[in-house]
Amino acid sequence: MLNGALGVDYTFAEERDKNKALRRKYQVNEDKMKEIFLKLKGSHHIKSEPSANTEHPEDVVHIFKICEDLMPRDEEEADYINVCIYIKVTWPDSEDPMFIISFHEDEE
Repeated sequence: MLNGALGVDYTFAEERDKNKALRRKYQVNEDKMKEIFLKLKGSHHIKSEPSANTEHPEDVVHIFKICEDLMPRDEEEADYINVCIYIKVTWPDSEDPMFIISFHEDEE
C-alpha cells in the first residue's frame, strides 16, 4: 500500500497473470503506472460494473481504457509500441477507503 504520490491510499493489483504479463512484456514499473493513471480523464471511462470479489460484493469496479506508447522489454532494437491498456479501479467500502488499481493490456 502506498500513500502520498496520488494523495490517497492505493495499491496496484500485481498478482494476477494479466497484470504481470504487461510488466513482463513492456518496460512498465510503478512510476510508469502512476504516470499513466494520472493521465486518465472521464473520456477514458468505458463502464462501471459490480465487483466479482466475493469479499466485497457491494463494491463497484470502474473500467478505463487508455493507449500509451510503451517500450518492449526484451528487444534490443525496439521502438515504442502504442498499447491499449485496460485499467480497473475500485475502492472497498470501509472506514478508510483504499484504491485498488489493476493494469493490463486490452484483450480486444
